[in-house]
Amino acid sequence: MTDRPICVLGNLNADLVMGPLASWPAHGTECFLDRCDFRAGGSAGNTALVLHRLGIRAGLVSSTGDDDLAVMLAEPFHGPLDRIARLTGRTGISVGVTHPDSDRSFLSFAGHLDRTDLALMRGQLAGWPLDGALALVSGGFAMPGLRPGMRALLDLLRTQGAETAIDPGWPGEGWTKATRAEVLTWAGAARHLLLNDKEVCGITGQADPAAAAQALCDRLGGDTVVVVKCGPEGALAVTAAGRARATAAPLAPFETVGAGDAFNAGYLAALARGAGLQAALQEGTRTAGTVISAFPRDTGPLPGWSQDATQHPSADRR
Repeated sequence: MTDRPICVLGNLNADLVMGPLASWPAHGTECFLDRCDFRAGGSAGNTALVLHRLGIRAGLVSSTGDDDLAVMLAEPFHGPLDRIARLTGRTGISVGVTHPDSDRSFLSFAGHLDRTDLALMRGQLAGWPLDGALALVSGGFAMPGLRPGMRALLDLLRTQGAETAIDPGWPGEGWTKATRAEVLTWAGAARHLLLNDKEVCGITGQADPAAAAQALCDRLGGDTVVVVKCGPEGALAVTAAGRARATAAPLAPFETVGAGDAFNAGYLAALARGAGLQAALQEGTRTAGTVISAFPRDTGPLPGWSQDATQHPSADRR
């Protein structure tokens, strides 16, 4: 069986990860942290890097600025399906500050992401083999220039024959009535919603992630798969036909930046190779655990999905 290709569209930026930091320093002071890593990142960039490490036929459709950071970011993405545009101006960067409990906070500068829009994405997708592919749009809320055209982009992917997925991320303005309506509009064009536990609660206004996932699935209906990434508690998927769960290996990583993006890569890679939902969830948690166990992050090959997993049932693509 030939793997389905995976198209990852979204944000590519530089990630500077430092820590641990127990409390913010007082104004006008300086503190020194024990660890630091500087790497290509962004939600879409992280997922595409892990897919390449898994040996999946995949490509990143994204952009950079035209400064020195752009050279570093584009270097890993030189495959036949990678499409990285270079835009005038500064490249975006996120500073991830880790905390002693392995959680993290971000400080971000959008940079070139302000100018990454629907017209750019349309142009980059010309000739991409979307028919039968999986297509993930990741980091939508981190891309101000693309947000107005997000639904149109998802509709384009669907009309070209792709099975769509979204990981919207966290809106900088918080979960307001407007941002909830916005993400629900995107979700209406996606087969797979890849959310973390805080995001699914933010979208629905419910406190319990499982109940929130069920409410979201009920609202969207059809063949929607609502996947909730729950960190050390594993992952949950809710569909109209029922639920599936996956456990996570016990870990004590230094930092978890990109864990959800690595999950997305493992989950989609398993689907691309014919896995069922339960196997895809488990592969997502396994991949995430493997990736975040290394600091600084490794870039070498990762062991792939087990070929004895249950085959993914046929279904209409969305």
